[in-house]
Amino acid sequence: MQVRVNPEYCKGCGLCVLVCPRGILKEGSELTEKGYVPPLVASPEKCANWKRKDKKKAVCEMCVLTCPDHAMEWDESKGGAEV
Repeated sequence: MQVRVNPEYCKGCGLCVLVCPRGILKEGSELTEKGYVPPLVASPEKCANWKRKDKKKAVCEMCVLTCPDHAMEWDESKGGAEV
């Protein structure tokens, strides 16, 4: 499972980058059509949920819970082996 940023909702506040305990997110550099700069998922393999396949078993959701615009979401098709 991999966290991803939905650029249609993200306003580039950077809160997800600040709260991530493992530093998987970093500040982005590309503008969206709306003029915002969403963060990049730089090191997805460092995420505590990387090897999980089901978001119901997520152990850390700091970025998802902190995002005021609900722009962080889980992509269950990405990640490692079942845990």
